[in-house]
Amino acid sequence: MLRIISVVGYVFGALFVLLLLLSLLRNTKKKSLKVRKKIINRRKVYGVAALFFLVIGIVLQVSAGQGEKNPKEFINDTIPEDVYQANHSYSSLPSEIFAAGDDYYIKNGKNQIFGYLDIGTVVETEDGKKVDSSSYESGLCYTDALQVAGGKDFLAVRSKSGALTLMGAFEYLAYEKDTSHFEGEKRAEKCTFLDANSNNLFYVEDGTLYSAGYNAFGVLGDGTERNRLESSAILENVASVSVSPTHVLAVDIYGNLYGFGDNSYSEMGNRTTAQSPTPIKLMSGVKQAQAGKYFSVVLTKNGEVYTAGRNHLGQLGTEDYRDYATYMKVLEGVDKISVKGNSCAALTAGGTLYVWGDNAKYQLGISEQKVNKPTKVSADVYDMAMGENSMGVILLNRNVAVTGVAREQKDNAYLRTIYELNAQVPEEYLYRPLVVLPARDGE
Repeated sequence: MLRIISVVGYVFGALFVLLLLLSLLRNTKKKSLKVRKKIINRRKVYGVAALFFLVIGIVLQVSAGQGEKNPKEFINDTIPEDVYQANHSYSSLPSEIFAAGDDYYIKNGKNQIFGYLDIGTVVETEDGKKVDSSSYESGLCYTDALQVAGGKDFLAVRSKSGALTLMGAFEYLAYEKDTSHFEGEKRAEKCTFLDANSNNLFYVEDGTLYSAGYNAFGVLGDGTERNRLESSAILENVASVSVSPTHVLAVDIYGNLYGFGDNSYSEMGNRTTAQSPTPIKLMSGVKQAQAGKYFSVVLTKNGEVYTAGRNHLGQLGTEDYRDYATYMKVLEGVDKISVKGNSCAALTAGGTLYVWGDNAKYQLGISEQKVNKPTKVSADVYDMAMGENSMGVILLNRNVAVTGVAREQKDNAYLRTIYELNAQVPEEYLYRPLVVLPARDGE
């Protein structure tokens, strides 16, 4: 909107510049003194008006540019180590990690979000050919931000105030030859939670779940299979949501789990393979749910992990490769889960990290190509996030590391440290706080 208004300002500025030039071309030598004064005053008006509108256009364009950040740009090259070394405060240390594709975003206690991004570049080979390449870069991406989600070319950012900003484009638009893209669009003002991938956006505002994007399998939950850029309300009293290419899971403030979208492998765990284009209730007593590709992982309020759906890569963690149409218990004592594609991770409040599922890119940090049961890989993890073909973790000492394709290396080493803080973390801040659902009204 600001960019449009700035263009209008430039148009009016150019118009008054043109009027001023035409006025200057007029011969006033044979005019009376009164007429000459009138022409001079008019020139002043044209000049002041032209300057006013041009300045307005420039100011609005700069303001628009600040909000319309490309998904793979940085505010500056400041990194977490720099901030910690400058302040040596607990609030400067990484506290939460987010994955968008195989890019990682690290938030600290000051609500600063730093990116560790795969930046696309073009390089010239020895024989003079130009080829597409990429390199990992890092820097400060956002300030006063609480959450980041998205995919390769689409990103959604939730600010501390609740403003939800969209950048980039949904991947399906490219296939449909649609040039629509988001340039720092404000989609919501009171967003409390969001999840997104390359094709879909889901967010919660005032307890209502909204969806937008690609709608194959009825994944948007609006009862149709029509793609749409605009948001539509689909469920009330929602606390969190998890989106996959096939289906979506939402948990409400009472701990009820809802699912919608494809169900070809009974990924909703409801004993059927019937697709649901609108939300249906699946179970209760849920703290968190994560939607994988044709399977689901659910964390209950008492710390138990249940899985259902497709299992060809061991992604259900049931120690076999059978598909399951109902939820099977695979782990307990868990505080947080993270799922992407066919790979899964679970974290206890004490810092123990378990992984299972697809490991073709060594994203689980172990050597097996697939893992069919929850396997302990570390006991000193503060937070984690599963990416498309990688995993990002914050260790208890607040160092940040990644696995899989994000490591820029092909060996099977568990972690590659990308941010090393060298911090002395107080014992009371060593372990992550328990994840809790929002309280019900009156509680």
